[in-house]
Amino acid sequence: MAPIARALAVATAALLAPTLAPTLALAQAAPVAPAGPANGIDIAAATSTRALGSGNAPLTVEEYASFSCPHCAHFEETMLPRLKADFINPGQVRFVFHDTPTNRVGYLAHMATRCLPVASYNDARSLLFSTQNQWLGAKDPEAGLKEMMGMAGLPGPAYDACVASKPLQDYVATSSQEANEAKIEVTPTLIIRKGGKEVDRVAGPNDYDKLAAALIKAGAKAPKK
Repeated sequence: MAPIARALAVATAALLAPTLAPTLALAQAAPVAPAGPANGIDIAAATSTRALGSGNAPLTVEEYASFSCPHCAHFEETMLPRLKADFINPGQVRFVFHDTPTNRVGYLAHMATRCLPVASYNDARSLLFSTQNQWLGAKDPEAGLKEMMGMAGLPGPAYDACVASKPLQDYVATSSQEANEAKIEVTPTLIIRKGGKEVDRVAGPNDYDKLAAALIKAGAKAPKK
């Protein structure tokens, strides 16, 4: 589980490297990204909410996760499928993704997935988590990420434009700042909300039965056996 406060600061500062467009305001809350295309990128679409499930679900689970976090990949592959089957697909939970990068390559990954069509986001997310050891463990992780995003449907020139997008950099920086304000200490962390209010949180979920019990306690219907 990745400690967050320091990691977010390091990841934010890493975007000041010369390979990306300069952005001195990243460590602070950034302005809301403008709508419409910018450098060929539809910023309104790129910064729209990424979520699973019905907006009318009685509970919302907000996930704070990083694409470069091994524990997040484990959750994605072992617990999220069960959560979908038991609570999300039956309409009991809306699952909202928050960009919470913990290093530079994670920052790039969060930006890159948002430059794909919204309908392709979940597949790209699954691809990055399932192949995390491959691209993150490459001799050059950023090159490995770029290659993997090409497989996800974001070719090299589009990838370069995406990660150089100042509005998108600002958006992910703001998301990181919001994680700090929410006192997120490890990734992944799940915040369970009912009626917009936090009723519980699970830091570093590793026991599905305990997570399911927390959701039922918060008001979700128990899954049918």
